[in-house]
Amino acid sequence: MKNIEIKNIGPIANVAIPIPEDGGVVVLRGRNGSGKSIALEAVNAATTGKGKPPLKDLASKGEVQACGATLTVGRTVRRAGELEVSTLEGRLSVADLVDPGLVDPVRADATRIKALVGLSGAAVEPGDLHGFPEELAEGIDLDDPVAAMAELKRRLDIGAKEYEKMAAKAMTESTTILESNPELSGPVIDKDQARTRQTAAIRAFDAIQARVKAAEEAATRNSAARDRLAKLPAADVDAAQKAEELADKETTKAFQIAQRIKAEYEAAVAAYKAKTAARDLAIAAAKAAEEQAAIRAELERHIAESAISPPVPEEVEAAQAEMKAADENLDAAIRHGTIIESRKAGLLKAAEAQEHAQEATALRRKAKQTDEVLSEIVSTLPGCPLQVTDGRLLTATKRGPTFYADLSTGERWRIALDIAIQAVGTGGLLVIPQEAWEGLDPQNRDAIARQAKAARVVILTAECSDSDLLVAMA
Repeated sequence: MKNIEIKNIGPIANVAIPIPEDGGVVVLRGRNGSGKSIALEAVNAATTGKGKPPLKDLASKGEVQACGATLTVGRTVRRAGELEVSTLEGRLSVADLVDPGLVDPVRADATRIKALVGLSGAAVEPGDLHGFPEELAEGIDLDDPVAAMAELKRRLDIGAKEYEKMAAKAMTESTTILESNPELSGPVIDKDQARTRQTAAIRAFDAIQARVKAAEEAATRNSAARDRLAKLPAADVDAAQKAEELADKETTKAFQIAQRIKAEYEAAVAAYKAKTAARDLAIAAAKAAEEQAAIRAELERHIAESAISPPVPEEVEAAQAEMKAADENLDAAIRHGTIIESRKAGLLKAAEAQEHAQEATALRRKAKQTDEVLSEIVSTLPGCPLQVTDGRLLTATKRGPTFYADLSTGERWRIALDIAIQAVGTGGLLVIPQEAWEGLDPQNRDAIARQAKAARVVILTAECSDSDLLVAMA
């Protein structure tokens, strides 16, 4: 069994602390002021090379010999030799793991997680970030796994918030559009069919209007023809033609008489001339009568052929009603089309909102996976029952998953010591503050003592008693 020797340190003149080779808990017992805590500080300084234990009053030199290392305390502090046991120097402060001295539990757990990751010696490799958005993981310094995961989680949370804002905006726009364009009831009117019906109605109404106008114009022309017809005198064409035939016979007879009766030539000539003139007048009268009859026949034919019957009022009303219905049908089709297009836009906005929400959820899920990376690192520590969730340390208890920070001080020390014993390894030395050991109940003390002995780890601690400073095994 090796000893730790402390001379002229604080109130201690000389004390030997046995270090059992097979491990276990070594307890310094004594009254307040007997030097228990100073002895622990001295051993810590000798094994870590950090700190300066106080020199005993009136002593010029103090000394701590611990496991191959010698700490000489005077005006200066010198450390010599090579430590023959393993410690947690620079890797983990068990006391800080129990209580980092931070009021904010989140910040306290961040400090604890960093300590555990440092103790594991594990590192985050670029391959560990596979599956995270490359643009968000770019440029992150992986030397500090806790800081790296915190930065990645911060970026993921920012991205998720942006997508959530976009989702909320798109959903608001979708709701506004859909509320202002309710779903259509009844059959949807096709705009192309409505336009075709309107065009047909307009053409039919225009044809009705054209018929009305044509009938009015025909009636005007027929009225003028009737007026002109009324002013023309009646003509007897048969009588005129008979008169013409008679005159021609008489002229011929007169000419014959003139030839036969030369004596009567002059009288006959005169009669002939008179009859000729009469004949010419008869011819002109007959021609005029024919022309007048032709004009009359033409006017009568024109009146008969150009007469147009105007549409009846029922036809006009029906055309107007169809045109109005076609207009209303087209208006409804346009409204339906507008509503359908608006609802399509609203549904697209809703789909866009859903996509943004899914992106936000995916980023939130990825943000939680940063804890999984740290949990995997922490889980590599033998005997570590802690896991990282949402930046906090949790452990399983009879009460269910419980924040490590919410455990009692004794429970936290028990877990911390379990981790430290496994981490320091066989032949290791752990120096535990007095308040930590005293905070453990007898059952946990016994369990830790058994575990330390099984791992062949020495735990050096202290507790109050009513005696002078002495050393005992737990």
